[in-house]
Amino acid sequence: MAERRLRPPTPPLPQASSSVAPNRLVLLVTIVQKGKGTFFADFLQNHDANLQIACVGNGTAEASLIEFLGLKDSKRSVIFSVVREDKVDAIFADLEDRFQTVNRGTGVAFTLPLSSVIGKLSYGFLCNDRRVIKGEE
Repeated sequence: MAERRLRPPTPPLPQASSSVAPNRLVLLVTIVQKGKGTFFADFLQNHDANLQIACVGNGTAEASLIEFLGLKDSKRSVIFSVVREDKVDAIFADLEDRFQTVNRGTGVAFTLPLSSVIGKLSYGFLCNDRRVIKGEE
């Protein structure tokens, strides 16, 4: 008689609702005068922006427009920050004040939505949620 082997039962699939993040993340792009990038990066870190990348940019406005607006040159610092969506309104309000006092009224800030982040620990770090990083539920 031939031996018959049975397969072990397959485990149930994980629930889809457990994969939904409690806080959505956005990419905040801040453009300021060259030399002010470090100041604004430190400022944004106070708003729980754990990941920031700063680089130098070059504006595309014509020299006559730059002179008309009272800007020195077209060199810019561009800061890319990942922040929680629920903190964006407070960040924009504070940035508007900082643009007036530090950057002579110049500066641009806007957000782009992030559709997904790979890994629970990465998400916890980016949204500054210590419960997720430590593995607590």
